Amino acid sequence: MKKLLIRLLAAMSIAHISLITASAAWAAPCELKVCVQVVTDPATNQIVITAVQNKPGSTAKPKPKATRVARKYTPRPYTPKPVAPKPVATKKYTPRPKVSKKPIPKVAVSLKPKVVAAVSLSDRLTELLPQRTLFYAPKSGAVVQVPMYFWTDATSTFSTTSLILGISVGVTLTPTFTWNFGDGTSFTTDKPGAAYPDTTISHTYRAAGTYKATLMISWAGTWSAESYIYPVLGGNIVQNYSATYVLSNAPTKFIK
Repeated sequence: MKKLLIRLLAAMSIAHISLITASAAWAAPCELKVCVQVVTDPATNQIVITAVQNKPGSTAKPKPKATRVARKYTPRPYTPKPVAPKPVATKKYTPRPKVSKKPIPKVAVSLKPKVVAAVSLSDRLTELLPQRTLFYAPKSGAVVQVPMYFWTDATSTFSTTSLILGISVGVTLTPTFTWNFGDGTSFTTDKPGAAYPDTTISHTYRAAGTYKATLMISWAGTWSAESYIYPVLGGNIVQNYSATYVLSNAPTKFIK
């Protein structure tokens, strides 16, 4: 009984540690310099990258505003010295002394700081997946009981890197190809196929007629920033393509 209880407690501890580790990993996008999120928009086949960065408020350096106080100037009274009368011929002129003005003293300036509110920076980038083409062969003269070959020019991986608010964000998507050959049969693969002699994607029809082949490419993947890796949310991006062609019965020839 004790051994069973010890094992149960150990299992609960491991599960608790795993939950904490997983929570820390999923919280990591906002542990970066900015909060980054990457989602898909299946309606427009776009990858949407958003980033938000909050900068704390700061105090700007205020400009001094001086208050000047006018000071009234009062000149000194002038009292001339008495001069003894002298003969007119020997009278000497004594000029009044010059009075120097004192400069107006500078008045202290009171500074009032201006507070700047917090700034919120955000940015949004979108990346559109390129359009692809569906190929098939033979383009004409196809007949029943002879294989037709299909492929697309889509790559096996789509990668893009964007710089948003100083953070380098890389996105990697991989496709799943689902072919429907128009006669009730389908085929799913992770390879785009290629022209003959590659036979990765081929189909043989059993009856003559007009057929419409469709290709659905479903993209999903991950994004990364500063050594962290996360899944791209929002659902898969789906691209659909189609082609219509006619198959005839093979010519017959009787041999004796």
